[in-house]
Amino acid sequence: YVLDVMGPSADLALIDAYLDAAPAMVAWLERNSAVRFLLSPPSSDWYPAIAGSADYGRLLSPQEYDGKKLGAHFADLRPAREEFNAPGGFMIDLFDLPYLAEMPSPKSLFHFGKLAAKFGADKLRRYPRGTRLTMGNALVARLLRSALDAGITLRKYAAVDRLLVADGRVTGVRVGREDIAAKVGVLLAAGGFSASEQLRKAYIPYAEDHVSILPYENTGDGMNMGLEAGASLDGDNLVNAVWAVVSTMTRPDGYVARYAHLIDMSKPGCIAVNGKGERFGNEASVHFVEAMHATGTVPAHIIGDAHCVKTYGMGMVLPGGGGLKKLIAAGYVIEAPTLRALADKIGVDGDGLLATVAKMNRYAETGRDPDFGKGDTQIDIEIGDPKHKPNPCLGRVEKAPFYAIKIHPGDGSTTVGLKIDAHCRVIGTDGAPVAGLYAAGLDANSIWRGKSPAHGCNVGPAMVTGYIAGQAMAEALVPV
Repeated sequence: YVLDVMGPSADLALIDAYLDAAPAMVAWLERNSAVRFLLSPPSSDWYPAIAGSADYGRLLSPQEYDGKKLGAHFADLRPAREEFNAPGGFMIDLFDLPYLAEMPSPKSLFHFGKLAAKFGADKLRRYPRGTRLTMGNALVARLLRSALDAGITLRKYAAVDRLLVADGRVTGVRVGREDIAAKVGVLLAAGGFSASEQLRKAYIPYAEDHVSILPYENTGDGMNMGLEAGASLDGDNLVNAVWAVVSTMTRPDGYVARYAHLIDMSKPGCIAVNGKGERFGNEASVHFVEAMHATGTVPAHIIGDAHCVKTYGMGMVLPGGGGLKKLIAAGYVIEAPTLRALADKIGVDGDGLLATVAKMNRYAETGRDPDFGKGDTQIDIEIGDPKHKPNPCLGRVEKAPFYAIKIHPGDGSTTVGLKIDAHCRVIGTDGAPVAGLYAAGLDANSIWRGKSPAHGCNVGPAMVTGYIAGQAMAEALVPV
């Protein structure tokens, strides 16, 4: 399946190394660390038409974790973004979503009542946020706990200035005025270049309107240090980022909140339109940003009626309509009593929008979207509304008031990075490994050449390449 997704651009040795190391990494962590995995809820591969794709069974999720087990180091953990899965510091897990969809059923109220009680107890104990950690925060917390238990030294606020190189070999790093020697070498894993304006312009379409959801500190420093040490970039990718639809809102303190639209656009009654008021792609597709790029619809708007927004949420609006009034006041959500008035407010053609909605309302009745196939595949359906018939992703847009949110093309990671071999050794401009230099995660080029086959396409390779590099460095444990 992976090779058919990637085509002839695949690095067979690297793919083989990944598929061999992935189960070994999971087993090693389960035996030797605090990391625990669960099989995720159904999550289909991204190319269901390709033979070998699966609807379920490939994606792992970290088990939730009690942040109190980190002790004072809980404060060292970067909080999850409130606008995504931690409103007010109250974290939501993938396994909570079925309960959220069933609100306000007694079972759901009981489930969230228990979680709210724990959250309230954390607040009474003066924790700055809830200590129930989920998803990526839980994984990082478990890895941090494991590193601390293993006696690892954690240096905070220690910006690396450059790599130390002697006789063609990377021998350590400079941190401020201090040189730190490496026993074997240095592993670069600094998060890629999503926040680098210069590199975005070089590799990302519509860079001026592009919004990444990654931390603002991910500015390509690791890659640049590697290049200065003689490394080479592996820039022949099929795609240069893992795309995500993103909306933004500037808070009163100046912070720009960013929301990745991973679920809401698949819901019945949500449509995306261009300046003509017309749809231009399948809103439920993980490849929707490609439609934005291909049609030049940058930025665009998603639109929903009162039923859609107040049932499922939209963007930073929570299911049930939580936060809607504040988000309207902030200018993030645009509200209007009619579709034509909404079109005027967001600057799209009113006649075009009315025609599009009339067409979509017919599709909602038949359960088929002949234009773009929204709701035709399992990957669409699993994030729709299973109770909505005949198609979990197609619903009427008819109940006033109507709402719109501006959306941008964005990313959940960059994919261009340093060229590595099957041992995660960085390859130099001469085609040979740079002695003492390894790369993992987003500092290494995407093993998928950017064309990701399934969910988990960032964290999975980050952990596997880190594991491969760690094994290679352990085997090369000779003082430099």
